Amino acid sequence: MVPQPSNHTPERNTRRKRRIEILAERRRIKKILKKLRPVTFDNDTVTEAGNFQFLVRFKELIGLDTLIDSHFYLEQRPNCIYTTNQLINHLLDCVLLGHTRFAHMNALQSDSGYQIVTGVDRFPDESTFRGFLSKLSWSHLIQLIALNRDLLAQKARTGDKRLVWIDIDDTVITLFGEQEGALNGYNPRYHGRPSYKVRVAFVAGSGELIHLQLNPGNTNGMKDLLSFVKEVEAMLPPEWIIEGIRADCGFADEAVMAYAEERGWQYIFKLPKKATIKKAIAYLENHPMFWETLEEKQDEIAYATEDDRWSAADIPILLTNWEKARRCVIYREAHETERTKEDQLTMMLITYSYQAIVTNTDLKPLQLLRSYNERANIENRIDELKEGYAVEQNSQHSMLRNLLFSWIKAIAYNVMVWFKQTLMPRSLQRCEVQTIRRMVIRVPGNVVGSGRYQHIRLAPNPTLAAIIGTMQQKLRELAQRFMTVL
Repeated sequence: MVPQPSNHTPERNTRRKRRIEILAERRRIKKILKKLRPVTFDNDTVTEAGNFQFLVRFKELIGLDTLIDSHFYLEQRPNCIYTTNQLINHLLDCVLLGHTRFAHMNALQSDSGYQIVTGVDRFPDESTFRGFLSKLSWSHLIQLIALNRDLLAQKARTGDKRLVWIDIDDTVITLFGEQEGALNGYNPRYHGRPSYKVRVAFVAGSGELIHLQLNPGNTNGMKDLLSFVKEVEAMLPPEWIIEGIRADCGFADEAVMAYAEERGWQYIFKLPKKATIKKAIAYLENHPMFWETLEEKQDEIAYATEDDRWSAADIPILLTNWEKARRCVIYREAHETERTKEDQLTMMLITYSYQAIVTNTDLKPLQLLRSYNERANIENRIDELKEGYAVEQNSQHSMLRNLLFSWIKAIAYNVMVWFKQTLMPRSLQRCEVQTIRRMVIRVPGNVVGSGRYQHIRLAPNPTLAAIIGTMQQKLRELAQRFMTVL
């Protein structure tokens, strides 16, 4: 059957109509091209980080150059363009600005405004940084650790003596190359990938990074933990006195607990639910009179917490590898779930989850649980180290070079922590470095004027203007404080 032509077929445009459409489209395109402005490359005062000058002045006030000179030494050839101090400072600037990949560091070579603010004539190529790290040895790692220790000591001298808690944890760093020391271990995200394991120690609350270790990926959390704790103790400024240490179940080492008891420290460790703990839980379930609902007192009146979901039992525990029994608080959390049977009757089923904490403190179970839960903030600090300072990037083949660069990042982290706590408004002091860069530091601007009339011109921003006003005032107050110390 031959298809019949449809009566509703649209008429084809005539040539005249088509020509009009083409001319209209050409006019539209020409209008767009007329709006295109020429681009010139003759502005030698623009910078990607208009407020980086505050970090530069802050580094000068705390005497970072002097600290680097007094701790770090590398013999170089007479024809070297950059001194060791300059290379360390430039690497710190790259990390503070977020240029943590070597290829990204070249961005500061063409940032004339940055060079004006920092007072440098030229910026190294990324290959210079690679070559610099390749010349360093284990002795230079010790120098970097000493530099970080004295940086923290400089900060501690500006405040009063205080008791501090040390939070310890580790994290898996997945590797995607052929790095030295990369081994397969527990990796929650990339199963079977070689990795490093980074162990860190922070000051609870204020967040200073005291110590950092880079280990093969299969390293157990308790391996050389006592040596790590002793090194943390040695790295603390005299003004910061250890009150206690906290860690997750992977660090519940009896040797560390014994050392803490010897030193008069408190400790709070979560215990893994192994055979002894499971037997204790089974015993407590058979003797429910030992469970007590967590309560807190307000005006001498006791209030149950979270609808009586939490209970605790305070008992002594002796694990097989311990020399003596220690106080253990076992917590039980109730979970209610619905179960529907075939006859459509709905029943409530209560299940329990448990956790055990060993401690030598005299804290009540509720206060003890809250203190341990405060330790969870270390996860945020580790995430900031990874995402904000790129500690998870280990592109060098040598494990030593990766560790050296990680310590440079650790020093940059502590500089930023001190900078935030000293100069930032209260609302920004707890923000991570990515937020500080986005809102304050990495704001494009122009360095205009010369001499004492040199200043930074930024786009209108009332919120940023208020922040900068606060920072300027606090920077002057810090300078006055250093003058009174002299």
